[in-house]
Amino acid sequence: MTNRVHIDAPAGVVEIEGEKDFVEGLLGKLFPLIEEVGFGSRPRSTVSTDPIADPVSDVADEVSADATETSKKRVRKSVKQPPAGQSCPARIQILKEEGFFKEHRSPADIVEALKTKGWTHNLNQVGAATSQMFSKGIIQRTKVGKGPWQYFWDRG
Repeated sequence: MTNRVHIDAPAGVVEIEGEKDFVEGLLGKLFPLIEEVGFGSRPRSTVSTDPIADPVSDVADEVSADATETSKKRVRKSVKQPPAGQSCPARIQILKEEGFFKEHRSPADIVEALKTKGWTHNLNQVGAATSQMFSKGIIQRTKVGKGPWQYFWDRG
């Protein structure tokens, strides 16, 4: 008896013929690989019933399937970074370097201090920036009662 192996990857078909030891040995090696890569996991509707499939149509099917997948994906908008030194955290850092945070300051105080320098930032921007700066250890914060966070810097 001759040993024969036929693998049709697009259809997910594996045919092994031969002696019992050959078939069992090959199955033992192939099963982990087949399960790991999801062999034959293509939907049945795109699998050709013709045993001699046209390779050009298979490629066209794969390309059209890929095109529909990419058209369904959500396109992310690019986030435009402000020039260096002009972001809200960078401007708060300037206030810190000038000693503004020697006293406890609320986000509203920070907005007003930025406004006096001619920089317009709203409360949400300042809140996000100070929270991020606190996470990085650039600024300290404390909670006084049920009020908003109070930001300060008492280290060197």
